[in-house]
Amino acid sequence: MLDVIGNQTLVADMSSNFLSQKIDVAKHGIIYAGAQKNAGPAGVTIVIAREDLLGNAKSITPTMCDWKIHADAGSMFNTPPCFAIYICGLYFDYMKRNGGVEGFRELSEQKSRLLYDLIDASNGFYTAPVDPKYRSRMNVPFLVNNDDD
Repeated sequence: MLDVIGNQTLVADMSSNFLSQKIDVAKHGIIYAGAQKNAGPAGVTIVIAREDLLGNAKSITPTMCDWKIHADAGSMFNTPPCFAIYICGLYFDYMKRNGGVEGFRELSEQKSRLLYDLIDASNGFYTAPVDPKYRSRMNVPFLVNNDDD
């Protein structure tokens, strides 16, 4: 896919798949992740923005949404969420000790495969509404059959 984009700036919302696989950060202009699913407690947001993209906020942009202000302040423009940062640090250390991003990718494949196998073998009690070739390792949607209808 990156070959198709050419010299365009790639912006990615990785809220569902942050830290789920290795990515080439250098090919992205901005990576945004509401990372509570994969990196820390609720409310954790991680932004990786290429420096040349900072400083172009429109005049109507709220101060808290101007990433240059945050970058200039060392990511401490506002009082940092210390507990959330601490928990993220603990989790990053845990990930490193347990195979890193690649180890967790393999683990998520195993877990999602178990779930999909259970869903598919349930004789219709559960159904997965997503075509198998598009199934996610990170979000496993399913439906419960309701025979009352």
